[in-house]
Order: sequence, then structure tokens, then C-alpha cells
Amino acid sequence: MHFLRHSQLRRDTLLLLAVQGFYRLTGFVILLVLSRRLTTTDIGAYFFAIAFAETAIVLANFSLNPVMMRRVAAGPAQASTYLHPLLGFRLLSSPVYLLCVFIATITFTSASWQVMMAAALFTLLEDISFSFGVFFLALRKAIYNVIIGASVQIVYLTAFLVGMSRAPSLEVALGANLLRSLCFLGASAWVAHRRLCPLRVSWDSRLVKAGAPFLLTTFLIALREQTGTLLLGVLTDYDSVSRYGLAYRVVSTAIFIPTAVYAALSPLLVAQGLSGQNRRTLTRAIGLLAGLGLLAMGVVFLCAGPLTAVLYGSLADTVAPLLRPLTLLFPLSFLSLFLSSTLQALYQEARVVRAFIVVTVTNVLANCALIPYFGAYGAAYAQILSTLLLLGILSGYLWKLFKQPVASVSPLPGP
Repeated sequence: MHFLRHSQLRRDTLLLLAVQGFYRLTGFVILLVLSRRLTTTDIGAYFFAIAFAETAIVLANFSLNPVMMRRVAAGPAQASTYLHPLLGFRLLSSPVYLLCVFIATITFTSASWQVMMAAALFTLLEDISFSFGVFFLALRKAIYNVIIGASVQIVYLTAFLVGMSRAPSLEVALGANLLRSLCFLGASAWVAHRRLCPLRVSWDSRLVKAGAPFLLTTFLIALREQTGTLLLGVLTDYDSVSRYGLAYRVVSTAIFIPTAVYAALSPLLVAQGLSGQNRRTLTRAIGLLAGLGLLAMGVVFLCAGPLTAVLYGSLADTVAPLLRPLTLLFPLSFLSLFLSSTLQALYQEARVVRAFIVVTVTNVLANCALIPYFGAYGAAYAQILSTLLLLGILSGYLWKLFKQPVASVSPLPGP
């Protein structure tokens, strides 16, 4: 049984890495086309709208996916009873999210409300489909994520390339993303309904209460990630947003690596805690991610010029110098993202919240201080500083847990 468990863990990790790698490779194709077919102003507006929508998405999901993951992983026989209340909540929260984005757009930004609402809609639909993806992972059905993800991404890439070749515009780019999110949601819901459990809608106030700590954490994570883009859009112009967004996308593209490793490991951590075997697995995973992060940093730093020339064409001269300092984020982000997710799986969300409060405040202050003087470089420096601080705090928390006595299985809190 022990051998089978870890054989499945390795298989799930490889499957998730494969499909996420495919996403990122196709993502580079998207960036290549955008940088050659749209103006820098349109690219900046595109990045700003997505950053705004992703920061506010917690209003729609209330970070309930980790709660569902815990409950389903601990009691897979009752999986449907944990999914149905989540669907009921999303039915009520989605219109509220869209209304809040619309009000915030016309009140606090000068951006086009049509662009902002299109980004909000496809972000919302994709986020709901992500809930089904978490449900599949909790039931150790990673193969569903792989098949759905690869199939939909092919459809999306085809639609995007055809559309941008015939009528290149910001509207076509947004429309292709909307098609992608609709396909993701439709396919995920159909598979869940036909293969796992009939889909119904119910309500459980305990689910919402249990998600409160994760809500704050998710909001702080999104805010820290998007602060540079948002403040550049407010304090400078969309050209700066475009330069920073294009450079940062090269780094953020690789985040699928720690995400896939954690996704495969999380059901074991939720169900068994820091058992002896899980400690050894965690240690190996941390070492692997550190090594891959350093390798990615070195390769991208040395190849920043040729890489951006291939991806961004004539924009490479302004993007490559900004990308080089951002390569520090490869090892820092790999480890900080993995450690924050691991600590939440180990029921340490209160500590993670405290860490992100400190880091987010630091990030906002650093951006406000540096962007007026250094522009897009100021946003890069602020992101590096805050990520380094986050990694230091989270490493201390995990070290304290490792110093505690080993238990074969950690007790699970009640639902």
C-alpha cells in the first residue's frame, strides 16, 4: 500500500507537470502573438484588466476550495456533500463579484469598463472550473485535470491564433479567453456530473465560516502578486504596465512547477499531516524546487536577450533589462508558494495569514516608494524584496513544525 501510494503520487505529479508545462508553452505562443499584433497600450490594458479581476476574485470564491479539498480528501465517500454547498455559494457570489468589479471600475479607474468586465467574466468562469479541478485532485483523479486541460487549451490556442491572424485586436484576445473559460467550465462540470456525482446546489453556512482564514490569505496573495501591475497603471502609464507585464509573465509562467508538486502532495498532507514519510517527501520536494528555481534563474538571466527577442520582437530591448533582475523570483517564488500552500494543508493558515499581512504591507509601501523613481524597475525590486521576506517567514514556521515530534498520522480537525 505504501509503495502504491507513492507510485500514484509520482504519477500525479508528472501528469500535472506535463499539462501545466503545456499550458505555459502555449502561453508563450500567446505572448509572442500579443507582442507583435497589439500596441503596447493595448497590452498594458489587457494586463491591467486581468490583474484587477484576479485581485477581486476572492469576492466570488471566498477561498473555499482549500476547505473543500480538506473535507473531500478526509472523507471521499461523502465527496458530493462537500461539493454541492460550494456550488450553491458560487451561484450567489458570482453576480456580486461582477457588480463589484463594475462599480470599482467606473469609480476608481479610467479603464474601459467593457474590457474590465470581459476580463472579470472569463476570470470568474475559469475560477469556478478551478473548483472542479480541486475536487478532482482531492479524489486523486488528476487524469481528469490533464485531459480537460490539454483539450481545452488546444481549442483556445486555435481560436486565438485564427482570430488574431484575421482581425488582431484586444477584443479578439478577450473573446478567445472567454471561449476558453466557457469550455473549461462546461467540460469540468460534465465530467464531474457523469463520472463522479450528480451535480446539485445546496447551502451550508459552516462552509463559508471555515473559509474565512483562507479568504484573507488568498486576497493578500493576489494583492501582493498584482500590486506592481496595479500601481504602475495608477502611478505611470500602460506602456510601463506592458513592459513589466511582459517581463513578469516569463517568470510567473514557471509557477506551475511548485503548483503541480503541491497539488499532487496535498491530499497526503491533509489526511496524514507531517508523518515521517511525508517529512521526507517534503524535504525532497523543497530541494527539488530550490534546484529547479536556481537553474531557471541562471538560464533565463543568461538568455534574457535572445529569449525576449523570440517572444517579443521589437519590444525585446525594453523588456530584457527588466527581466534580468526578475529572474531572482524563480527560486524565491518556487519555494515561497510551495511553503505557503504546504502550511495551509497542515492547518497553519493563521500563521500564513500573519506572514502575508506583513509581506503585503511591505510590498505596497515598497512599490509606492520605488515606482515614482524607478518606474517598472521599482515594481520589480519591490516584488523581489517582498518575496524574499515571505520566504524567510514561512521557512521559520515550517522549521518549527519539523522540530515537533513525528506522528504517524496527524489528527484532522472536524469539518
